[in-house]
Amino acid sequence: MSAAHEVTLMGREFRIRAEDDPEHLQALADYVNAKIQELGGGGSSVPSQQVLLMASLNLADELFKIRAEHTRLTERIRATSRTLLDRIG
Repeated sequence: MSAAHEVTLMGREFRIRAEDDPEHLQALADYVNAKIQELGGGGSSVPSQQVLLMASLNLADELFKIRAEHTRLTERIRATSRTLLDRIG
């Protein structure tokens, strides 16, 4: 069952409903805040909407790279498993 939780993003409080525990949600918000800070957001002259867009693109890039690495490793494990099974079979 989802519950309402508060997280802080860019110095603003947001109330969201989620099934995740509050510590996990705040850890996600902290990660996003760190990405925003890396881009010079949160007090810079760059408009917050632009900083959020850039942070979103950076996070999507991270996700795509991790997915590609996961796929590559999964294929490597499968190939190694086939090789080992052929050797013992």
